[in-house]
Amino acid sequence: MNEVAGIMNRAPVTDEVIRHWREKASDRPTVVFCSTVAHAENVAAAFNDTDIAAAIIHGDLDGATRRRILAAYALGEIRVIVNVAVLTEGWDHPPTSCVVLLRPSSYKSTMIQMIGRGLRTVDPEEYPGVVKTDCIVLDFGTSSLTHGTLEQDVDLNGREPVHGPAPSKICPECEAQIPIAVTECPFCGADLSREGSAPIHSFIMSEIDLLKRSSFAWVDLFGDDAALMANGFNAWGGIFFLEGRWHAVGGGKGHTARLLGVGERAICLAQADDWLNTNETDESAFKSKGWLKQAATEKQLQYLPTEFRSDYGLTRYRASALMTFKFNKREIRELVARAAPSLGRAA
Repeated sequence: MNEVAGIMNRAPVTDEVIRHWREKASDRPTVVFCSTVAHAENVAAAFNDTDIAAAIIHGDLDGATRRRILAAYALGEIRVIVNVAVLTEGWDHPPTSCVVLLRPSSYKSTMIQMIGRGLRTVDPEEYPGVVKTDCIVLDFGTSSLTHGTLEQDVDLNGREPVHGPAPSKICPECEAQIPIAVTECPFCGADLSREGSAPIHSFIMSEIDLLKRSSFAWVDLFGDDAALMANGFNAWGGIFFLEGRWHAVGGGKGHTARLLGVGERAICLAQADDWLNTNETDESAFKSKGWLKQAATEKQLQYLPTEFRSDYGLTRYRASALMTFKFNKREIRELVARAAPSLGRAA
């Protein structure tokens, strides 16, 4: 974490963090995770210097001080609460709707715990007048890119093994691939001890839709992005666009087709994805994803219109989604039509 702080705990970086927060989440109660206490103190001070009420929580504070700061945050007197490994677990303030990660996460369980501070739903009786529909995660530590979707099973009490090749870098002199921690290139002897010491003045953030990293592949049925379906062994889910709104529908073995929700695309996709995660397992998701590279079977082609029989790029998974839609088309159309304002009135 000291090495992380050496990169992140710089005024230009902190200024950029605050700029991005102002653009994307300035009206949201926010929790920030930093790498060291000194880093957290500087981040909190930078927020306060720009007239954004912020406070810091860390392990050296006594219990009474912590409770006072958390109470002020809960009352809205503090907009941003900055912490170091204290609020990762065991603390909840459901109205929190922005999480800022200024430290990396080697383990997915830690990432889930940090982001989870912003994923709590709001009880309208406990928080009257508070409307929360999503959470913005500003990840400056690449945890989201490293670990992907949040929905996969994970042991929150243990550590996950780190898979994949050891981290490496390219020598700027001879372009050899070398271990990331070396300070002298073993091939050409280049001095790398000062590499990366130049200050960072700005950076570009990329928006990631974590739902697109679902355990299940979503198939655009007709190529117009108006009907998407995903399949498992026991259940299926779909989202369908009609009259300016999206409709989430789910069904499967032992389940009649049901309307899961109506609204924005991301919300309906989340509801359909939740349905699949509830009724399927990671193993079935893994097995069905294997169908993405397998050609459709002859038996599948028998159930599909003739035009698909000459589609040599048709995969087993896409064929399965098309078949599922075909077999459940009537129920899906009835559910969507019933929820559509004009069609519902006509019915």
